[in-house]
Amino acid sequence: MREYHYDYATTLDGIMDAAQCALLVERINALIDAGQVKLVDHEGRGTDAVCDTGGRYLHHIFEGDDVRRHLPELMAVYRAILPLVAAVTSQEAVLSPYPRSDVNIKVYPPGGGTLGEHYDTNGITVLLFLTDNREAPLRMQIPRAHPSRGAWVERRTIHARAGTLLVMKGREVLHDCEPTMSEQKISVVLNYYVRGDTWRHASFDDFVYDGVAPA
Repeated sequence: MREYHYDYATTLDGIMDAAQCALLVERINALIDAGQVKLVDHEGRGTDAVCDTGGRYLHHIFEGDDVRRHLPELMAVYRAILPLVAAVTSQEAVLSPYPRSDVNIKVYPPGGGTLGEHYDTNGITVLLFLTDNREAPLRMQIPRAHPSRGAWVERRTIHARAGTLLVMKGREVLHDCEPTMSEQKISVVLNYYVRGDTWRHASFDDFVYDGVAPA
């Protein structure tokens, strides 16, 4: 709780064991090889209207219906950890009302897989890492302020560890995924909201999934 509130993010290891992560990775890659999910590939289209700085997006994406169809056990995980998310964040966390984005899987391919700088629109961002990665960390720009030195930005990186859960204030922290080089990185994105605040920008999904520049 302290790390989440002060550092804007915390990690919880061992939420899923390594063997289960490996089985999911195998199934995910088989679906990608079979052409069952789309490749997101666009750059320079993000604006402040969708809380984005215009960076590169390159990854395979399992949207909500893809997860429900092919990996339904992840929907069970999404519901099961809701009390944990509520406890860590000290919030009345609720499930997403948006089926396209409630649970996604982002698969960053070797050789440049990435996600540009952005803020999330949902109130609570949770990632379940399925791979161990020495590269392509999550990069955070944490806002800091103190009377003795004014305001500054603290930069932090978090490398993925299979089975680890990341809970982050994604709406408050500018963040991105450093591009991959030789590794594949796979993250399950679990989007939660807070009771009374389920705001999501109307143009956000068209931009993120389809590369449609916001008006």
